[in-house]
Amino acid sequence: MDYEYDAFFSYKRDPESDDWHERVKDKLTFWLKQHLARQNVRIFFDREDIRAGDRWKARLSTALRTSRCLVCVWSPLYFQSQWCISEWLTFSERSRRVKSDLVLPASYFDGETFPAAARELQFRDFSRFASTMPKFWDTESAVKFEDSCLRPFADDLARAIKNAPKFDEAFPIVEAAHDEVQAEQIIGRIGND
Repeated sequence: MDYEYDAFFSYKRDPESDDWHERVKDKLTFWLKQHLARQNVRIFFDREDIRAGDRWKARLSTALRTSRCLVCVWSPLYFQSQWCISEWLTFSERSRRVKSDLVLPASYFDGETFPAAARELQFRDFSRFASTMPKFWDTESAVKFEDSCLRPFADDLARAIKNAPKFDEAFPIVEAAHDEVQAEQIIGRIGND
């Protein structure tokens, strides 16, 4: 067995932002083709790579194990998802074992609510370009986003792909414990002590 994907795209699914995340993945794929000088660039994206009838947990595990590195787009809700945290921890553990940085984070929303371990990592700030509006990609802001964020991020990602360790069937899959997932923040009633 060998790598199947250059990267695994990890994000918190939401009908309002799913299309934005998919376009980000598409743009990264285009720029990776340039940086890696090859047509066959594969980024695992759940909406495209999990088919009807697939055993989705097994499919995710296989995709994680056979991806060279992880692109994670962090948001406050990302850290409330056991699946998202598991994807991040899987690559954090692999990075630790092989002594190579294989996690490439970006933020969809500000990092103030991110856990301490996430705030310790340098991440690209995509937040000022995050949008739920499909027409965003037809704006001048989208041009700035691609030039100032996505192209440099693709360069970082290409470097991580080139430096990924040799494939190892024993790469672990880490399942996040419930205490590693942030609880939803509940705002109390005004006047409560």
